Amino acid sequence: MSAFWALARLRLLDVLRSASSTSFVLLFPVVLLVVVGFVFMNGHPFEERTIAVVAGPGAAERPLEALGGELDPARLVHVESEAAGLARLRARTASAVVVLPRGDGISRVLVGPRDRLFGRGIAASPGVRAELAVVELPRWGYVHYLFPGILTFSVMLAGLFATGYTMVLYRQNRFLKKLATTPMPKAAFVGAQIAARSVLVLGQIALVAAAGALLFDVPFTAVSALWVALVSLLGLLAFMGIGFVLACVLRTEDLVVDIVSAVNLPLVFLSEIFFPLDALPRPLAALGALLPSTHMVQLTREILLFGATDPGQLAGGIAVLAGWTVATFALSLRLFRWHR
Repeated sequence: MSAFWALARLRLLDVLRSASSTSFVLLFPVVLLVVVGFVFMNGHPFEERTIAVVAGPGAAERPLEALGGELDPARLVHVESEAAGLARLRARTASAVVVLPRGDGISRVLVGPRDRLFGRGIAASPGVRAELAVVELPRWGYVHYLFPGILTFSVMLAGLFATGYTMVLYRQNRFLKKLATTPMPKAAFVGAQIAARSVLVLGQIALVAAAGALLFDVPFTAVSALWVALVSLLGLLAFMGIGFVLACVLRTEDLVVDIVSAVNLPLVFLSEIFFPLDALPRPLAALGALLPSTHMVQLTREILLFGATDPGQLAGGIAVLAGWTVATFALSLRLFRWHR
């Protein structure tokens, strides 16, 4: 028994002597609870019905006003076209699509088979003259919505761990100190890390995309696949840049693992992986809108679910990812030292 207690005491002290390990074990659950509490402070987003409203030029506003009054718990989201509304319906991010008529015409309410009763309630609302249409929806609609988030999460982990963990490990085993004796410039060293990881992540993307297309009918085309690969590589660069910054300021690989692990789960809630940002409380939505993971999810979702392949439609999100990449790599190159 003395050996048992000695080993138990040794292991306990081993954790408590490390500030990072102690913080992760004791504080991470508290941080997670706080984040989850604020994210779901108004209830789960799926408790609230979402109605996509299509109001073209000259559409009557009277049915919209009636909907707002009669279906107060529901959230009205304006979309540009009926096709965009149907895309939301197929991805299970809208329970119904209401197409407003011009003038005094009859509105159209589009719902899936499971929401037939909900659609009848909308069509029968006072002040609303509407006809109900039931639309067949794909079996894996919500999986299609989740797919961009799963892809982004995989790329994010690959980027953060590939640089953050590896660089700190290189420093601890003195590999960087040995490289410092060679004429290799910093940029060449960083570029080699990017090239190697990009090849691996391209293989990862191909496997995930193939699984999504074969098992869950994720709607890939040749053009959308190229755009997804481009966005994924740009996202990888942004996450690798963040990993390099972490590697420049953290001293041990254990600390890198703890910090990346602690950050990952909150990012899942704030990056529009499971539900849109406008379903979150405003401060959290504003924070999520700044994250590179959010923009990668949104870009991939626009490409796959809404058929956006025009560079103009994707320019905003691409600019954000490029900005994160430039800023983080510039900072990491400034902070980088071959050895401490």
